[in-house]
Amino acid sequence: DIGKNIVGVVLQCNNFEVIDLGVMQPAEKILEEAKKHKVDIIGLSGLITPSLDEMCYVAAEMERQGFNIPLMIGGATTSQIHTAVKIHPNYKAGQAIYVTDASRAVGVASNLISERKDDYVADIREKYKDLAERHAAGREKKERQTIEGARENRFKIDWKDYKPTKPAFLGTKVFDDYPIDKLVPYIDWTPFFQTWELHGRYPQILDDDKVGEAARSLFEDAQEMLKQMVEEKWLKARAV
Repeated sequence: DIGKNIVGVVLQCNNFEVIDLGVMQPAEKILEEAKKHKVDIIGLSGLITPSLDEMCYVAAEMERQGFNIPLMIGGATTSQIHTAVKIHPNYKAGQAIYVTDASRAVGVASNLISERKDDYVADIREKYKDLAERHAAGREKKERQTIEGARENRFKIDWKDYKPTKPAFLGTKVFDDYPIDKLVPYIDWTPFFQTWELHGRYPQILDDDKVGEAARSLFEDAQEMLKQMVEEKWLKARAV
């Protein structure tokens, strides 16, 4: 729900009218509202695995009911390959489109209502066709074990001679006011740069031809702030 809300805010800030139906809405309700409001695009967000099957069902229902508007797909469990292999084939009249994250939603939506929509969709169709063909070819090459063979080769443990390792300590360990400077090396900086719409993996992004200079400047500012946080003890780290 949080991810969906972020997408909604981002789109609204870019002059898109968003009709938010909330979470866990059935396909019938989604498509009924889409017809009622004559929407240009339908968006689905999936946080858990069962959502993937529901997305396939919604796509099939859109096909059955004669829709041809784009279907934008996003969320933690979704992927480009799943969209190409599972969702898109259910919706031939329109186009299911995987969107990587909220920051890309505006660009995708803008293309889908622009004059170059047909070319944009054609490129995606070609890309998804290639992905589906490569996925199918990869599955054909794999030799799959039978259930009998898998059971025969199962991992076997000799529990009679097993001696469990004694833990380093027993009970509950509490870290109170743990040094912040010891946590700094474990920071994952890639999402930090993505938040500032600088896309790339850390540390390679620091030397990127396009965003490297901005990334380095931002990184230096962040290091200065972290240093100040540690020295002035802005925060306390606690853990159990």
